[in-house]
Amino acid sequence: MSIAQLNNYRTNQTLLDTQTPALKTVTSVPQETQARGFALYVGITEQQAQDAGTSLADIALELRRTLDKLAPGLSTQSYCAVAIAPKDTRGSNIDIVRLALKDPRAVNQISAKDQLPAVGISIDLTRKRVFLDGTNAQLTTKEFTLLRHLVIHEGTTFSRADLVELLASPEEDRANERTIDVHVRRLRAKIAGYEDIVRTVRGGGYRFEKHPDVLIES
Repeated sequence: MSIAQLNNYRTNQTLLDTQTPALKTVTSVPQETQARGFALYVGITEQQAQDAGTSLADIALELRRTLDKLAPGLSTQSYCAVAIAPKDTRGSNIDIVRLALKDPRAVNQISAKDQLPAVGISIDLTRKRVFLDGTNAQLTTKEFTLLRHLVIHEGTTFSRADLVELLASPEEDRANERTIDVHVRRLRAKIAGYEDIVRTVRGGGYRFEKHPDVLIES
């Protein structure tokens, strides 16, 4: 039925209802709705997928296989769209995916707030920058080198002597182990609120602890 035919049908039905109220039990257009599918947003970067030993393409294929098992023959009624965003876009993966794929609720939310607040720490290992709640933490070269070393060796404890070797420079006098404590103290001050990502191991040294509000960009 075309739009014009539908409009004519509605007009005729209205006239019929006015002229013969007893026949008003007929509904011209169904008022009920039905679910026709759903959207599943997956917030995983290609790098994260590779680190897990897979890829976004493999994940999408496996999801389609699962759908085919649950509803045989219906996997063809599926569509996968990859969310593309600038590399330095801030925010959680899932929020970026929803915005990139124009999820209405995500778009409405962003319109109401102008922009999503950047919350947490973002460590860009390539560009050597650390952002605290969206603001550059302005780490010194030594502070970033120290943090980067701990981050890429997550969960491993490094002694102060190890870190002295890490920060050693032929252009400067050799630092002592207490200098490492100074660097750590200043680093923690610049990431206030998330200081516990750099843990002190009594008698051992320091290590990086995984934190849900820390985003590592490599």
